[in-house]
Amino acid sequence: MRRIIWPLLVTAGAGMASELPLRLKSAARSETVAAMWRLPRVKSRLPGRSHVVVQFGAGVDPTAVVELERRGARLVAYVPDGAMVIEAPDELELEGLDVRRLVRLEAPDKLSPALTTGERWQCVVQFHPDVPRQEAEALAREHLLEIREHAALHDNELLVEGAPSRVQRLAEWDEVAYVYPASGELLRGEPVIACAGAMTAWGPVGQYVASVGDGWDGPGRNSVELRYWLAQMARRLERDRAAGEILRALEEWARYVAIRFSPGADEWGPRTLRLHFGARDHGCPYPFDGPGRVLAHAFYPAPPNYEPLAGDVHFDDDEPWAIGEYVDLFSVALHELGHALGLGHSDKPGAVMYPYYRKVSELTEEDIAAIRELYAAREPVSSPPGAPTQPPATPQPSPSPPPTPQPPATPPSTPTTPPSSPPANPQPPQNPTPQPPAGRDTVPPSLAITYPTTTTVVVNSASITLRGTASDNVGVAQVNWTSSNGHSGVAQGTTEWIAGPVPLYTGSTTITVRARDAAGNTSWRSVVVTRR
Repeated sequence: MRRIIWPLLVTAGAGMASELPLRLKSAARSETVAAMWRLPRVKSRLPGRSHVVVQFGAGVDPTAVVELERRGARLVAYVPDGAMVIEAPDELELEGLDVRRLVRLEAPDKLSPALTTGERWQCVVQFHPDVPRQEAEALAREHLLEIREHAALHDNELLVEGAPSRVQRLAEWDEVAYVYPASGELLRGEPVIACAGAMTAWGPVGQYVASVGDGWDGPGRNSVELRYWLAQMARRLERDRAAGEILRALEEWARYVAIRFSPGADEWGPRTLRLHFGARDHGCPYPFDGPGRVLAHAFYPAPPNYEPLAGDVHFDDDEPWAIGEYVDLFSVALHELGHALGLGHSDKPGAVMYPYYRKVSELTEEDIAAIRELYAAREPVSSPPGAPTQPPATPQPSPSPPPTPQPPATPPSTPTTPPSSPPANPQPPQNPTPQPPAGRDTVPPSLAITYPTTTTVVVNSASITLRGTASDNVGVAQVNWTSSNGHSGVAQGTTEWIAGPVPLYTGSTTITVRARDAAGNTSWRSVVVTRR
C-alpha cells in the first residue's frame, strides 16, 4: 500500500485544503493530504517513485523544500500558487511540514483542451524535466507513435504523430507532464526557436500552467500603472530603433487591457520592467548560452518573484537581432512581455504566447482573452483634451544606459497597422526622455563577483561575505549590495570590494551587487545563496 504520512496539522479532511489556487489548465483533482493514500498506483518507469504536486499552506517554504529533499524527494518544477512538482518515493513522510494539498496529474489532466478530434494527432509531448530523453523516446515508440524530428524542440519534449487512443495511453504514464497541439511550423520543419520559459524564484513552470499569480493588479481584474526602463540595447541595432520595437510591444498589450506604461525614474524601482540586452553571464541567475537556442527570458510579476527582478526581460545580445526579419525583436519582446505580465504559454498554435517563437505583428484573440483573465479590459474612450491620439512615430528610450547585463532573442515579426479597437494608453512617453549631452560618460562600470565563484552556492552559516572587482573608464564611485530578505549596505572599496557580512535566513537569498560611476551609469551582478 502507498503510505504517505501526512502532517499533524491536517486532520480535518477537505475543509483544511489550501486557500491558494492552483493555476493549472486542467481541473486536476486535488486531495487533502490525509486522503492521498486512496489514489491508485500509477504507471512509472521507476517503480516505487512518481511525480506529484505538493501545495504548501502559505506559499513555498524554503525550509520545507530543503526538508523534502532530505527525505528523498526531488524538486522538478514550480506550480503557482505556492506549489511544487516533486518526484518522490511512494512512502514519503510529510509530518511536520505545512503541506496542505496533493495533486496527481492523471491522463485527462495532461491532454490539452486544444487537441481536436480526428484520426491522428500531431502533438508535442512534454515530459517532466527529470525524465531522460531516451526513456521518453522509448515510451513513445512502445505506444507505436511516430517521432518527428525538429532541432528547436526542448530537451524534454517530443514531436509525435499517431492515433489519439495511443497518445491518451501514453499520457497515463507518470513521466508525461502535458500534451498539446504541434504548430504547422514544427510539423513542416520550418525554423522556429523555443521560448526558454519565464522564470520564477523557483525556476520555470510547465506547459500545464495557465498563468502565474494574479498579475500586477492583484486579485480580480483591475487596472494598473507600471513603469519601464530601457537599459542597454542590442549592439546590432540602433538604440532608437530597438527601443521603438520594445515600446511598440508594450503598447500592443496595453491596447487591450487597462495597463498604463510610463518611463521609470529608477531602474531598480518597484513595479518597473527593466528591459536590457546582455550575453552569457549577464548578472541574473540564468546565464545565456551564446548564439542559438535561448533567445530571451522574462521574470513573472511579484509575487512569486521578488523586486527588482520581477517583470524584467533579458535578451541575449549574442543573437542576430533584427527588425521585421529573423530574429525579429518585436516578436520576441511581445511574447516575453506576456510572461512579464503574468501569462504562461498558450496551447494554441498561432498565438503569440505559443511556446515556440514565430514572426508576428499583433496579438491574437487567444492572447487577448488570456490577458483579460488577469487585467480589466480597456474600454474605448475619447482621448483627453490635448492628448495625442496616436503614440509618437519614433518613441524614445528611457534614461541613460544601465548595467552590463543583456539577454535573448527570437523570431521575426513585421509591424502592421494596429487593430481598430480599444486605444492603447501606455508606453512611449509623451515627453521623450532627453538624450545625454554630447561628451557625457555613458559607459557603465565593469563588475565581477570573485567570491563566491558560482552564481548559486549552498552554505551552512548565518551570513556570507562577497568579494569582487570593479572598474570604469572614468572611475567607480560606489559599490553597494541588496538582498531579497530586505538587507542592504555599501561595500568596502571599489576597485577591489568586500560586501557584507550579508545576513542569511534558512532557504534561498538572492544578493545583488551594483557598481555606480560618477555619471550615474550602473552595472550589477547577483548570486543565489541557499542556507541549509
